[in-house]
Amino acid sequence: MYKVAELAELIRQEKAGDVLGITEKQISEIQDAWGVPRLPSAYVEFLTRMGARAGRLLRGTDAFYPVVLQMREWADEFFDENSDFLPLRGGEIVFAMHQGYLAYWMSDISAADPEVVLWSEAVSTPLRVWPTFTAFLNSHYADEPGVK
Repeated sequence: MYKVAELAELIRQEKAGDVLGITEKQISEIQDAWGVPRLPSAYVEFLTRMGARAGRLLRGTDAFYPVVLQMREWADEFFDENSDFLPLRGGEIVFAMHQGYLAYWMSDISAADPEVVLWSEAVSTPLRVWPTFTAFLNSHYADEPGVK
């Protein structure tokens, strides 16, 4: 499995200029939007290296700055509309949404590299769960079936 930095470099090699990170200030804006004391370190590394653009990784998915600043609002709507189906425990943050009907969230932001859950609207079980955020990125990089 590749580390976040290795994935960024592999994508950069595929097409120069297709990878762009964001600043610490912009990462703080994301943290403030969620009202959390810190973000998981694996996610912070992703944002630092690929937070604005990540080539083919997560193409077509709202996961990049500045759009992620709206994620809290969109996630609240998603949770409200699907409250009968979503077993949220608290402490999750949605870091990406795909076309408004798929939500990706980290289930425990206190972990350095938290589990990632993919949920679809009006479905009573997760579509997929990755053991870590890094594993999630690797599966998207490898274009594994069922990643979106």
